[in-house]
Amino acid sequence: MIIKEVSCKSLLNKSGISDYCINLYTGCQHACAYCYARFMKKYTNHKEPWGGFVDVKTNAVEVLKKELVLKKKGEILLSSVTDPYQPLEKKYGLTRNILKELLNYQFPVSILTKSALVLRDIDIIIKIR
Repeated sequence: MIIKEVSCKSLLNKSGISDYCINLYTGCQHACAYCYARFMKKYTNHKEPWGGFVDVKTNAVEVLKKELVLKKKGEILLSSVTDPYQPLEKKYGLTRNILKELLNYQFPVSILTKSALVLRDIDIIIKIR
């Protein structure tokens, strides 16, 4: 598994599924055979197959703080093309810190995950409407 820390320029993106989506990682350690997000590999410079790499957007919280003050309130999907609670989340804690910011700004959130790690953040999730 190739893990790379990267910086992002934006985080809160318009979405056809929800008003916005946030993807804190590019790639996914789960490497599910049924994953619909495999097409994302073409937008990376990775030679590894989908499931063989993850780029971690280490500046995500700072970028989101700047974007939230500028955006119209809307529902946010965490995450549309990666799992926000993949194993790396235990180390980086990006999802938990993003949820704290979304709670501060009262943005509603939907979470797409297959991981039980989501239960770690239940204290924040139950406060989000």
